[in-house]
Amino acid sequence: MKIKKFHGASMPEAMAKVRSDFGADALILSSKVIKHGGFLGLFKKEMTEVVAGMDPDVHVERKKPQRPVPLPNAENNGGQQKILDELSHVKALLQKDAPESRPLSPKMDQLARYLTSRGLKEEHVQKLLSSIDEKYEPLSRKEEIKKTAVEELTVMMEELPFGHVFQKRYVHLFGPTGVGKTTTLAKLAGDAVLNKGWTVGFITTDTYRIGAVEQLKTYAGILQAPVEVAYNMDDYRKAKENLKGVDLVFIDTAGRNYRNHTFIKDLQEIIDFEEEADHFLVLSLTSKYVDMQTIYENFSSLPLGKIIFTKEDETSTMADAVNLMLEKRLGAAYITNGQDVPDDIQTVSAGNIASRLMKGYTDEGSS
Repeated sequence: MKIKKFHGASMPEAMAKVRSDFGADALILSSKVIKHGGFLGLFKKEMTEVVAGMDPDVHVERKKPQRPVPLPNAENNGGQQKILDELSHVKALLQKDAPESRPLSPKMDQLARYLTSRGLKEEHVQKLLSSIDEKYEPLSRKEEIKKTAVEELTVMMEELPFGHVFQKRYVHLFGPTGVGKTTTLAKLAGDAVLNKGWTVGFITTDTYRIGAVEQLKTYAGILQAPVEVAYNMDDYRKAKENLKGVDLVFIDTAGRNYRNHTFIKDLQEIIDFEEEADHFLVLSLTSKYVDMQTIYENFSSLPLGKIIFTKEDETSTMADAVNLMLEKRLGAAYITNGQDVPDDIQTVSAGNIASRLMKGYTDEGSS
């Protein structure tokens, strides 16, 4: 029989070496805890020593069924109790790190179903529920659950940039057709003129859509603001020169199918992106998440800042907007909720986005 000593920092480590050298047919002859290393008799470390044997005449084809490796007998060797304690400790750690399978309470399950039905992605729902579970005692009342969910959703988004204060002279709005860019532009300009007392001007590059220039001129006439039309980069630069006397210049762009990257290139050939300007991507809250994501990806080559979400009055959920902001780490500046200029536009924060998402939450069974 071939006999060999194996050492490890723990019993599992030593047994792994036994199996590696001798295989499953190894016979454990003894095991004990020993002192090893150190300097001048000091600082020695405890190690596990296993003495194992193997019969070289045993062939693989005649291998007997594997027997469980006998655990050390703590009564025969006092040091072996430490090994058993260590194994118990490892087991406890593994159980601690294992994901909990504890079922949700009926109230938390109702919250999860509400958010999922609104379209919030599963990973965000689970993160929210885990955060609530870690920080709060079990919640039962409708008001508590709603208030807590709003608070924790706000925390999830608090690092994103929200709201806006105009500090740059030029304002660009980009987005696909039908999201309401021109009306949104008029709302921003109307607020600047009527509520802040600034002077404004408009440049439009939307020469593709029938009636687009006339629509902007109608708004400009009400605000007594000049309008310039740009068909190319030279026109754009001349328009800027003509409007150098106003406080803010709002630039409208053509709403087109921006799944086609050619249209993004067209924008770059008309607009000077080297200037100091605020750049907003305009998205409709009625759009599906996959469409929002595609639009964002196609515009990502431009120097985009925050998002302006439109048409809140035409949908019942903010979930897809929240999904996009969390996954792309984007913030939002404004939300529009109607056609009235300039009233139906609001600056937003993480807190009121969270409140909007939870607005329809009900808990009829609670008191």
